[in-house]
Amino acid sequence: MYYVASRNQRGSGGMIIWRHTKKLKSFKATDGMEYVVAKSKKEMDRSLPIYIGVGDKLVKTMRYEIRWLDELIQSDGR
Repeated sequence: MYYVASRNQRGSGGMIIWRHTKKLKSFKATDGMEYVVAKSKKEMDRSLPIYIGVGDKLVKTMRYEIRWLDELIQSDGR
């Protein structure tokens, strides 16, 4: 099972809506939108790989979203 959320939701600091899918191939992505993908619920608060929607498929990029840096910046107030 995979958990997929749009990357702009994760940066807003509000509620995150995760969509569940058994296969990444079956997930319908929006063209040009960035997503983060977790393989388990434990991974949701960690650094996650960034995928981008190409057509209606997800394509993995070489970038990762680093969660501890976001939390450090938010707690520091910058």
